[in-house]
Amino acid sequence: MQRAVLITGANRGLGRCLAAKFAKQGWRVFAGQRTLSSSQEVATARPAETSATGAITPIALDVSDGASVASAARTLALCVQGLDVLINNAAVNPVPESSAVIGELDFDAIRLAYDANAVGPLRVIQSFLPLLERGERKLIVNVSSEAGSLAHSWRDRSYGYCMSKAALNMQTTILDRALRPRGFNVIAVHPGWLRTDMGGPNAHLDPADSADGMYALIDGADANTARFLQHDGKAFPW
Repeated sequence: MQRAVLITGANRGLGRCLAAKFAKQGWRVFAGQRTLSSSQEVATARPAETSATGAITPIALDVSDGASVASAARTLALCVQGLDVLINNAAVNPVPESSAVIGELDFDAIRLAYDANAVGPLRVIQSFLPLLERGERKLIVNVSSEAGSLAHSWRDRSYGYCMSKAALNMQTTILDRALRPRGFNVIAVHPGWLRTDMGGPNAHLDPADSADGMYALIDGADANTARFLQHDGKAFPW
């Protein structure tokens, strides 16, 4: 049976590259994004047939909206019997709050980052858990960041983004303990500093290169895999 993966935030950057990589490897890919165009809505209503090279089906999925997440789960349940891998990739780092210093913080922006980056993945996991239960891999991947590592921390700003990613890491450890008896593996991955809208043009990595590395580690992940890794499969400090 063809393997199925859901990737949130798959309309651009790393998410888009991951969707393309998984499809190339023959997976059935569900590409979550906040809003769909009219043509994408038609594609979702009539999902693409699977093939040797996989297929990508766009799915309306706003991780900050519980109703949107629940609707997306119902849509996927009509398309597949089970979901093998869930990649929580959607994230925000609101500008200009990301560079604000203490005394000038925008708490609404911080709340937005926390809701999308930490609470959002938990919303998605809860709604898609029944489908993941029926999948063969039962793998949940939270796309984290070095910004969420307490041991690696060097920043003196980006409060909302850093705190949300640290919370996502804690979520990963809790979920892994909670779901491991049911055959799940839950890991967090630092994709590297990427040349994307968020990472900027001076970043070290092309998102396609990060996606290649992440695919390899995701494809081979099991109970013995480190719970927090870099895109190249090396363990990363919590």
